[in-house]
Amino acid sequence: MAFSVTTLSHRLYRLLHIDRRRHDRQGPVVLSIRRIYILPTRYGLLYGLLIFLLTLGATNYANSTGFLLAFLLAGLGMVAAIHTYRNLAGLQLRGGRGFRVFCGEPARYTVFVDNTRGDIRPALHLHSEEDEDPRACAGVCVDIPAAGHCEVELCRPTRRRGWAELGTVVVATTYPLGLFRAWSRLRLDVCCLIYPQPEGGLPPPAPAARRSGGRDGRVVEGNDDFLGHRRYQSSDSPRHVDWKAAARGREPLTKLFAHRECDECWLEWEALAGMDTEARLRRLCRWVLDAERSSLRYGLRLPGLEIPLNRGPAHLHRCLEALALHPRKP
Repeated sequence: MAFSVTTLSHRLYRLLHIDRRRHDRQGPVVLSIRRIYILPTRYGLLYGLLIFLLTLGATNYANSTGFLLAFLLAGLGMVAAIHTYRNLAGLQLRGGRGFRVFCGEPARYTVFVDNTRGDIRPALHLHSEEDEDPRACAGVCVDIPAAGHCEVELCRPTRRRGWAELGTVVVATTYPLGLFRAWSRLRLDVCCLIYPQPEGGLPPPAPAARRSGGRDGRVVEGNDDFLGHRRYQSSDSPRHVDWKAAARGREPLTKLFAHRECDECWLEWEALAGMDTEARLRRLCRWVLDAERSSLRYGLRLPGLEIPLNRGPAHLHRCLEALALHPRKP
């Protein structure tokens, strides 16, 4: 295996089994001296080698100017190490929220970083530690203003449905000269719900829709057809106020709209007999999305679960969540 100075800190961390006491993942995590680690980068190692060669040459030739330059560079390196550490010390990190995505799309999480000091924190790099090599995960570089905060969005790849935790977050910096790398590892309680990946191509059509009752269906509140007027109430949207009537001096009125619900269908697990579990979930996910796009009233029947007929964003997410959390085969 090729040696990489970039991953040296992570390998040492895993080798020594460094794991500080657990903090409350719900509250903010403060980066104190016990949580921050610092090692020289490849440029720092070359810098140290340069100082060693200068000292060796000055000793060999008894050159006071060489000693002066070597000690000056050594002092500069020590100051750089202190500033690198101070760029992380005192930061507070807390978990935000996770976004709902489909399997195969990057899972997205938010993390809040608070700077309680009166100086800026430049060049902070945050990423989710999914692999030993931090370059395998997409990271974010941010500058935190003095006495300010920042909301950072982190991503990681998704491979299966269900709840996915953010895992270990690594916050690191090489500010100001890139000679040292200070970093800290912490775990935040942030989860993302991964929906099944919809079946691609042209899947077989969903079960045929049928009338919900009556020849023309039933009329429910909506946004399609004008239904009439009623007296204006303070909670009504300004878009639905009849401003023309109000301009003529009449009593303020609110327009009512409706649409007709005619078709409904049931999406059933048993209708896909002969398919494995994940294939059924992918096809049901496609059917749910198609039914919502077609403005149908649809219900979902899974083993041990039945979601009644309905439509709308809340119903869509309820059905997709049921598909995402369906038990896997052991």
